[in-house]
Amino acid sequence: MKKTILVVDDFASIRDFVCEILQGKGYETVGAANGNHAYQLLTGKPEVNLVLTDYNMTDCTGFELLKKIKANPSTANVPVVFLTTENNPDKIQAAKEAGLSAWIKKPYRAEMFFSQIENALNTK
Repeated sequence: MKKTILVVDDFASIRDFVCEILQGKGYETVGAANGNHAYQLLTGKPEVNLVLTDYNMTDCTGFELLKKIKANPSTANVPVVFLTTENNPDKIQAAKEAGLSAWIKKPYRAEMFFSQIENALNTK
């Protein structure tokens, strides 16, 4: 059965590009333009296997989304991976303490990107 990844980015072009790459590797994808929309989708779609989100977004940041996901017993086991240009060590540490599975820095190498996704999916 295909794994479903919820891709969250406030830039439609980036979101669409990441969804295409993941679909090319055999994943199902669902897109969301911000953290609040992603959380609504996640709580309404229990078949989502992983959330791949940007950190810096208006409305609801990736960090706020991570905290919401981990605070809800019905979504707490869904791995969350950040795909972001953000590289502040304090933010990385806070996210890991909040339950983040992986932090992928943009721009990324495809091999590293997919190995991080696979690792997060397999440690759930």
